[in-house]
Amino acid sequence: MRRSLLLLLVLLPLTGCAYSIQGEPIAAPLPPLAIATPRKTAGVDPCALVTEKDLKPLGTLKFKPVPRTELANSCLFTLNEGPYVLVAVPYRSFDESKKSQETGREVETSKHATWLNCTKPADKDTVCTATIAVTRNESLMVAIGMSGDATEDKAAKALEPLRVEALKRMPPA
Repeated sequence: MRRSLLLLLVLLPLTGCAYSIQGEPIAAPLPPLAIATPRKTAGVDPCALVTEKDLKPLGTLKFKPVPRTELANSCLFTLNEGPYVLVAVPYRSFDESKKSQETGREVETSKHATWLNCTKPADKDTVCTATIAVTRNESLMVAIGMSGDATEDKAAKALEPLRVEALKRMPPA
């Protein structure tokens, strides 16, 4: 009896190692992303998301807004006074922008998570890009470029009303 008990105590830990879990591991759910009103991106004209009235505090249009071939689903607004605005929809996800623009920060645009990234390389324009989450996998991107003595703070402030208005004009999903 004692020998059987000893054998059982030796074999018990070994049999525990033979157990395996079947199936694929389940990925942890993504953290919630602030999206007050999911928006449609299909068929949205990026040139219709910003108006001359929106741009008036920055200046007047130099040319009619035009789609850009360098960035799919985008539109460039060039102003006589130097600034330019670029809008793109659909754009990459909020999370992708966050990973690729490490110097940015999270802000909010009308209760939508927004990744704001501003840079001023030496002797170049100050550029601020806002990636506004409209679904888990797509966003609206609104960017501004300002030349001269424009600071990152000045460009971010100029971009704020543009991103709010552009988001408002996107249809709810």
